[in-house]
Amino acid sequence: MRFSHSIRQSRAATLLVTCMAAVTLLAGCSKFENSQTKANGPHVSAKFFDAQFQDPNGKAVNLAALRGKTVVVNFWSTWCPPCVEEMPMFSDVQTAYKDKNVVFVGIAADQADNVKKFLKNTPVNYLIAVGGQPGFDLSREMGNRHDAVPFTLIINPQESISSRHFGIYTRKDLESDLNKALK
Repeated sequence: MRFSHSIRQSRAATLLVTCMAAVTLLAGCSKFENSQTKANGPHVSAKFFDAQFQDPNGKAVNLAALRGKTVVVNFWSTWCPPCVEEMPMFSDVQTAYKDKNVVFVGIAADQADNVKKFLKNTPVNYLIAVGGQPGFDLSREMGNRHDAVPFTLIINPQESISSRHFGIYTRKDLESDLNKALK
């Protein structure tokens, strides 16, 4: 009798530890941190605005010119199916929000030739910059703790990061996050 009681206590303790670990893990995977934290302020978004990239044709991209706008920054790659899947929706939302001072920027973690070829078959109506490895490095500095694509963030006009999103964005979630950034 005592032995079965010990087994039940052991199972209960294991279940409790497992639940606590799951809660801790989920808390660590939150969609974004509070926009008032050090990880989201203008000193972090300055890394984006100061970054030096080129478009697929080799022309310099002036990210600093986007200061004061709401900027949706999407880190993506041509070989990433979820990245490719969300791009037409980004184009649609870019069109719907352009009068609200919202701009989209896609930073490709890829090579210029691959991006140029890709865009011939899958055109978009927003700015594409070729990031390569420096693009991946920037995404990490901007909070991509998973080193994965797609990774999207929204920078509000006050230059704070108002949202970070790992994985594919749904239009509903993107528009909800954009509307919060526009307030």
